[in-house]
Amino acid sequence: MGYNGGRRITSMAPTDKEKEQNEALARQKKRRDHYAAAAAERIHAADDCQFSLLPYQELERTASVWFEAAHEALMRANYGPLDALIREQVRVAAEQGFELDDLLLLLRGLRQAAIEEEGWNEEHLVEMDAVVDEALAALRGQTVWQIPKGLNYLTGQTEADLERERLAAEAAKGKQDRRGFGRNKLHLPIRVTAFLPGGPVDEITRTENVAKGGIYFLSEHPYYKSVRVHVRYPYWQSPGAINPDYEAEVVRIDEREGHNGIALRFLRDIGKRGV
Repeated sequence: MGYNGGRRITSMAPTDKEKEQNEALARQKKRRDHYAAAAAERIHAADDCQFSLLPYQELERTASVWFEAAHEALMRANYGPLDALIREQVRVAAEQGFELDDLLLLLRGLRQAAIEEEGWNEEHLVEMDAVVDEALAALRGQTVWQIPKGLNYLTGQTEADLERERLAAEAAKGKQDRRGFGRNKLHLPIRVTAFLPGGPVDEITRTENVAKGGIYFLSEHPYYKSVRVHVRYPYWQSPGAINPDYEAEVVRIDEREGHNGIALRFLRDIGKRGV
C-alpha cells in the first residue's frame, strides 16, 4: 500500500494463499497434460478399440476430461462430472456405430493410464469403479446396445453365467464381423480446402468412413487424383473449438450417385502427439 498525490494505492500483489493456489493449479495442469498425452497414446495403440481411429488431439481432450472428473470423484466425492463423461461417451460411441466393448476398452484404458502414469492406487479406485458401473446400469434401455444387468466394466462380466456365455458368443461374432465391415464407419464433421483448376474449394461436410491413415467423404466438387488438400478433422464449430489442420492427398475417386467419393491419405501420421 502507498500514496500518490494524496491518493491511497492498494497493492494488487497476490497473497501467499493465492500464490499457493496458483502453484497448485499449475501442478494439477502439468499432471493432467502428462496423463492425457500418455492415455491418448495408449488408446491410439489399442487396435481392438474403435476409439483408436480418432485423431490424437480428440483422444487427448477426452483423457483430460476424464482426469478432471476422476480427480473430482476421488478428492471431493463429486461424481457428477464422471457420470456426465460416461453419458457423453456413450452418446458419441452409439452415434458413430461403436460397440459397447469399445466403450469399455476406452474406460479401462483411461483408468490403467492413471495407475501406470500417475501412480494412482488401484484400491482407492474401487468406489469410483462402482460409480461407473452404476452409470452404465442407469443407461440400460436408453441406448442401441443391450447393456447387461450387473455389468462390471473392468471384466466385462455379469452376475449371470448365462449372460456371460451370451456376451462371449456375441463378442466373438462381433470381432469377426467388424474385420469385414463397419470398423471405420465414422461420420465426423470435416472442413476441406483445396485449389482446383475450376477455382478454390472450401467445403464443410462429414466423413463416410475413417482409417488411421486417411478418410473418405462425398463431394460435388471436381477433385482429381494426387491433388493436395487441407483437412480440419474433426471440425467442431462450437466457440473456442480447436480444429487441427492436416495436409492430405487424393488417392482415389469413386462415382457415387451424383457425388464423387473422395479417398484421402494423410501425409503425416495424425496419431502422433503434436502432429
